[in-house]
Amino acid sequence: MKLAPRILAAVAAAFVLAISAHAQNVIVPRTITTNTTWTKNNTYFLEGYVFVTNNATLTIQPGTVVKGRVSSGATAAALVITRGSKIVADGTKEEPIVFTSELDQLNGNLGPQDVGLWGGLIVLGNASINSRANNQPAGSPAQDQVEGLSVTGPEVEYATFGGTNDADNSGVLRYVSLRHGGARIGGDNEINGITLGGVGSGTVMEYVEVFANKDDSFEWFGGTVNARYLVSAFGNDDSFDVDQGFRGTLQFLFSIQTDITADRGDKGLELDGATAPLDATPRGRVTIANGTFIGIGPSGGSNTAANIRDAVEATLVNNVFVNFAKAIDIEDDVRGPIGTPVLPAPVISNNVWFSHVAANNTPAGLNARPTGAINASTYFSDAALDNQIVNPNLRSISYTNNRLLDPRPATGSAALSGAATVSGSGLTQVSYKGAFGTTNWAAGWTKLWTDGYFDLASAGTTDVAVIPDSTSKFVNIATRGFVSSASGQELIAGFVVRGNQAQTVLIRVAGPGLAQFGVAGTLADPVLELYKETTKIGENDDWSGQQSVNLAAQVGAFALTVGSRDAVLVTNLQPGGYTVQAKGKAGASGSVLLEVYEVD
Repeated sequence: MKLAPRILAAVAAAFVLAISAHAQNVIVPRTITTNTTWTKNNTYFLEGYVFVTNNATLTIQPGTVVKGRVSSGATAAALVITRGSKIVADGTKEEPIVFTSELDQLNGNLGPQDVGLWGGLIVLGNASINSRANNQPAGSPAQDQVEGLSVTGPEVEYATFGGTNDADNSGVLRYVSLRHGGARIGGDNEINGITLGGVGSGTVMEYVEVFANKDDSFEWFGGTVNARYLVSAFGNDDSFDVDQGFRGTLQFLFSIQTDITADRGDKGLELDGATAPLDATPRGRVTIANGTFIGIGPSGGSNTAANIRDAVEATLVNNVFVNFAKAIDIEDDVRGPIGTPVLPAPVISNNVWFSHVAANNTPAGLNARPTGAINASTYFSDAALDNQIVNPNLRSISYTNNRLLDPRPATGSAALSGAATVSGSGLTQVSYKGAFGTTNWAAGWTKLWTDGYFDLASAGTTDVAVIPDSTSKFVNIATRGFVSSASGQELIAGFVVRGNQAQTVLIRVAGPGLAQFGVAGTLADPVLELYKETTKIGENDDWSGQQSVNLAAQVGAFALTVGSRDAVLVTNLQPGGYTVQAKGKAGASGSVLLEVYEVD
């Protein structure tokens, strides 16, 4: 195979960029006391607890990778943002910020079974809480030390949270993916994927994923931060947990659980109000709206979708719960101290519920505590509450990386319409129930996406919006080569999108499509994969769609044969270096033509 000089230049530039992208491994010190920026051209390693202190701001650029050393106990690698300090981890869909284990090669080598390899992210603030986790007096104002850390001396203050400023600002968490955390400290004490203690409403938290964590994926201890667009994938305990007087709204939540490790996923929601006393103030008050929660399913035993207890004022509205054995477990202390109820009963309305245990799909069958003080069966039997027991017909449920998971409701689903009106700080009114309508907002940036769990069509459309008149440019590529899956031989080409705007790109790997030119010995069923540095960001097996036809004509490419098994990918790319790989499968070999075109 020979490449033209201009193509060789593009390939060389891509590999130079890939090498420079990880120019330095930076060992992070135990304390950060001044404003600090972590840049995407470095990889940052946490070798133990790292505390951001002294009201400093840690800024993390989009695309930055932070890795924790394999660790446990008092040496567990964890990033702790202390009271008064901030984290500004403001990633993008194209360049999310990744926290993961040092063992993660960012190519899918770690999966749901790889948990507890490092600690996690802990953010602590000055917003109010109402009690201590150990049932001891909380003081005035109430304060506590975060679970999951083993500290002494001056570092006890670093682990302390709670105060009086409910509008406290701990920074920004946007387009952040945390993977393979939850290191064990001792006993049943592990670090959550993301722990928020006393975090205030001035903090921004959206588009955050926790993948394969040993303990809870997300847990809030008091505070008032609102959050939305959160993903909990394959955690070993609860997906979303609130406690110690949390007061906020959580909207657009997606959870999928697993039991492939010794500690299987537990509750989709665990909603607690206080520890001791139960009537501590401020009262815990949480609204969960537009969540899609997928339980373990047939192999998962008796796990429950939502556990509500400890004097919490809970509202569940417009959610979808599927593949949990039981729906609701309301404990007797939910209204306050037993015998003297002082709080209203939970508000649970306009949700869709469906158990994989067919016999449980009745009002009584979904109630996990039939002899409790509050009979949860009435939430399903009271028609005015509009809690439907019906299969939500999600497009596809899959627990493996087979590109079959699509949590959007299918056409005709009861979840596609009928959403109740929501009101409250941070809530957005939509027409559908569950986390998704016709678009999967978790596609494109999560590990679920890059590692091949989501259906490629689950982004919500088969077409990519073409960016007109982009000033970003690159040299088109057209190169022919031989591919053999039996010997592992692939055809690889790199290119660089230059400029400062996104660019629409048409990528094709033609095998069968070359037959019209009389080319013999072509690969019968090619596959293409697109990488940014070492992360796969797109792939295609068999091409389809009118957009591929239209754009090929627009750029002057030959037409592919209808129904052929050539591979085509249309995508929008930010400036940077990319690599395209053409592959065969099932022992096949043959020649292919790899093409990359810019589309304006």
